[in-house]
Amino acid sequence: MLFKRKNTLDVVVKRRISPTTKLLLAGGVAAAALGSAVFIYNHGLSMAGFERDYAVRARQALEDEAGKLRDEVQQLRESLARSQRTIQMDQAAYQELDKSLKASAQEIVRLREEVNFYRNIISPTDKKSGLRIQNLYIVPAGGVNQYRYKLVLIQALKHERAITGQASFEISGTQGGQDTVLKFPRATERPIYVNLKYFQDIEGRFELPRNFQPSRVKISITTPGGGQPIEADYAWPQAVAAVSG
Repeated sequence: MLFKRKNTLDVVVKRRISPTTKLLLAGGVAAAALGSAVFIYNHGLSMAGFERDYAVRARQALEDEAGKLRDEVQQLRESLARSQRTIQMDQAAYQELDKSLKASAQEIVRLREEVNFYRNIISPTDKKSGLRIQNLYIVPAGGVNQYRYKLVLIQALKHERAITGQASFEISGTQGGQDTVLKFPRATERPIYVNLKYFQDIEGRFELPRNFQPSRVKISITTPGGGQPIEADYAWPQAVAAVSG
C-alpha cells in the first residue's frame, strides 16, 4: 500500500503484518510468559523447600543440643547428690570421731585424776605423810548466791590410824563496797566433821548474802589436840575444781 505525502516527492513503504503472524507472535509471548511463570513458581517451591529443610535441620540440631544439655544437667545433679551424700557421711564420721576423741580425752583426764588421787594417798611425790586437802568443788545450786560444795580429803602415806576433826570455810569478798570475810558453818550451824583413814568426800550447801561478791575461799581442817590446822586457799573462780598437790 502506497502513501503519498503532500508537497513532497518521498515515498514510504510500510509492510503490513498478517493476522497469522500476529497470532504466532502473541502465542510466543504468552508461551514465554507462561514458561517464566512456571520457572519462577518452581524456583519458589525449590527455595521454599530448601528453607524448610534448613529450618527442620536447624530445629533438629537445637533439639539435639538441648537433649545433650539436659543429660549433662542430670549428670551434674546426680554428681552433686553423690557429693552431698559423701560430705554428709564424712561429716557424720567426723562428728562421731570428734565425739569419741572428746570422750577419750575426758576419760584420760578422769583416769589421771584417779591415778593422782591414789598416788597421793599411797605414795605422794613429796613423801610427806598426814592429812591433805585433795580437791574442792564449788558449783551454783540454782538459787541466787546458793552453792553446793564437795571437799575431798586424803591421808597420805601412813594409814595406821584414822584422822578426826572439823572443816570450815572462810569466804572473802566485798559487801556494800566493804571487804568482808564470811565464815561457814556459822556458830549456830552444824559442824562439818572429818573422819578418814584413807580419804573422805564431804558434801554440803551454803548460801551467801545477795549483795556479797566472793573473791577467795580458804579451807581449814582442825584436829583434836590443838595442832596446826591444815589449810588451802583458792581464788573463787578456781574453786570449781581446785587441786592441792
